[in-house]
Amino acid sequence: MGLSKLDPRTKLAWYVLMINFSLISGTAVQLSIVLLVEVMASLVWMGSLKRYKAMIVILLLLGLQILVVQLIFCREGVLIYQWGILKIYSQALPLAITGILKASIIVLASTHFFTSSSPQEFTLMLIKFKIPYRFAMLVGLSARFLPLMKAEYISIIDSQRARGLKMESSWDNLKGIFPTFLPFLYRSVRRATETALAMELRGYGRTKTRTFTSSLELKTYDVILISGMLIVIIVSLTSKISLI
Repeated sequence: MGLSKLDPRTKLAWYVLMINFSLISGTAVQLSIVLLVEVMASLVWMGSLKRYKAMIVILLLLGLQILVVQLIFCREGVLIYQWGILKIYSQALPLAITGILKASIIVLASTHFFTSSSPQEFTLMLIKFKIPYRFAMLVGLSARFLPLMKAEYISIIDSQRARGLKMESSWDNLKGIFPTFLPFLYRSVRRATETALAMELRGYGRTKTRTFTSSLELKTYDVILISGMLIVIIVSLTSKISLI
């Protein structure tokens, strides 16, 4: 079954399930099992992990930050190394590993959810949750704007390079934020203004309801999957609360 065939509410239930497991799991073994299940689900649903190349780089940088923070500020366990004011305790590395696994689960689950559904599906899902379409449409509209804004920013960078802006190294890219951000901000405001004017001219928001070219209907397998995941969430939360 492809991920695109599932109802967005099923994907939301999976997202909540993964977030739940990442928060209630306290050991690295438990978190590793959850992450492994999540990776296997990605392979089953999407066929490959190629789209996660950029995410892996982000997770490596995030993991390095978590490790550094834990090594500097963790004060749990026994002192194993000291150099001046720097003190490293025995629980720093286990806590860093746990934090990295939690972050990996959350980032991967977020990628699943936000990249597997179209902007219109997000809008229809929110409408099914009884959210007024005036607000539900904003989510879908924002999702549609993200690739457009990315293309706008790339266009600005190319324009600035043509004008002689040096952007060859990481430091050059960092310095290039200032001469590229202001044009990007101007284009974003201009595009938002044009979109708002176009929607107003088409009578957006004059009626309380509106029609859509498609609708969401839960299939039998969606109901089964959502029910199963909700049961797992309830059982896990009940077990966690009973242990407190």
